[in-house]
Amino acid sequence: MSDHAYDISYLLESEPAKVETRDLRITKTAPVAPPRPSLAQVQEAMARELMQAAEFHEALIQQYLQISGKAYLEASAQ
Repeated sequence: MSDHAYDISYLLESEPAKVETRDLRITKTAPVAPPRPSLAQVQEAMARELMQAAEFHEALIQQYLQISGKAYLEASAQ
């Protein structure tokens, strides 16, 4: 290859490219607090939880009655 291929003098003589950049600043903001639920929303959520607890409680009672009924039948058979 010729020396002309490695000649970078034209790069040295040219003006460097200028890139415009914005001045970026990091600002801290306070975290946004979640909106407070209204009284009606709180009561509705509590009612849903109580209904679920009531269903679970009823299932436990049924299970207990089945187990205790079997135990009673086995005890009385002896």
